[in-house]
Amino acid sequence: MAKAPTRVTLPGSLYQKNERWWWEVNLPGEDKSIARALKPAGSRCATTDYWEAEETAREIWRIAIEAEAETRIKAKIQARAQKANAKVREEAADAIEKAQAECEKEIKKCKRAVVRAEKKAKAQAEARLRAEEGYKIQAEQAEEYCAGEIAKVRKTIERAKVEFEEKDKAYKEALAEAEQKARAEAQARQEAESRAQTEVELRVEAEQTAALEASAKQEAEDMAQNEAELRSAAEQRAESEAEACAQAESKAKEEEALREQAEQRAESEAQARAGVEAKLNEVLEGMQRTGTCECCGRKDVPENELAKIDSGQRLCSDCLKMMRG
Repeated sequence: MAKAPTRVTLPGSLYQKNERWWWEVNLPGEDKSIARALKPAGSRCATTDYWEAEETAREIWRIAIEAEAETRIKAKIQARAQKANAKVREEAADAIEKAQAECEKEIKKCKRAVVRAEKKAKAQAEARLRAEEGYKIQAEQAEEYCAGEIAKVRKTIERAKVEFEEKDKAYKEALAEAEQKARAEAQARQEAESRAQTEVELRVEAEQTAALEASAKQEAEDMAQNEAELRSAAEQRAESEAEACAQAESKAKEEEALREQAEQRAESEAQARAGVEAKLNEVLEGMQRTGTCECCGRKDVPENELAKIDSGQRLCSDCLKMMRG
C-alpha cells in the first residue's frame, strides 16, 4: 500500500489499493471513518492518478462541509421557527380566548334579541288572532243584519203585492159591476127606444149610470196612485238596506286591511328573527370550523386562515410566511 505525499492537507488518509486511490476519512456529519473509492465525476472506478484523486477528495470534502453547514443552518432555522411558532401559538391562544369571550357576549345579545323577537311575534300573533276573531264576529253580525233587513224588505214587498192584488181584484169587481150596469143601461135604452113614453126616465137612468162610471174611474185612479206610493216606499226601503249592506262591507274591508297589516308586521318580525338566527349560526360556525396545517401539524387552525399552495397542501399563515420568506 503506497503512502500519500506529505503535502496533502486533507483529513484522513489517502492510500492506493490495486493501484487505485482510496480515502479513509470521517466526513462532517459521520460518526466513524469510512474508506471510499475516489471516483472522478463520470467514472465508474477509482482513479489511478494521485492529483485527480486529491481533487476528487477535496470535492467530496467540500460537498460534505456544505451539507453539514446546511444541516446546521436548517436545525437553527427549525429551532427559531419552533420558538416563533410557540410564541405565535401563545398569542393566537390569547386572541382566540378574547375572540371567544366577545363571541359569547354577542351570542348572549343575539339570544336576548331572539327572545324579545319571539315575545313580540307571539304578541302580534295573539293580536292578529283577536283581530281575526273580531272581524269574524263583526262579519257574522253584518251578515245577520243584512239577512234580517233583506227579509224585512221581502216581507214588505209581499205585503205590498198582496195589497195590490186585493186592490186589483176590487177594481176588477167594480169594473165588472160597471159593465153590468152599462149592459143594463143598454137594455134600458132599448126599452126606452121601444117605449117612447118612458124616454125621460131612461135619460135620468143614463145620467145616473154615467155618474157611476165616473166614480168607478176615480176609484181606479186612486188605486193606481196608492200602488205607486207603495212601490216608492218599497224602493226607498230597499235603498236603505243596500246602504246598510255597503257600510257593513266597508267595515269588513277595513278589518281585512288591519288583519293584512298585522300579518305583514308578523312576517317582518319573522324575517328579522331569521336574520338574527343566520348571523348567530355564522358566528358559531366561524368558531367551530378548524383545520390542520399540513406543514407544522397544527390542528386548531381556523379554516379561513388555511391557504392552499400549488402542491395541494393546506398551510397556516405562519408556515406560509416562512416558506415565502
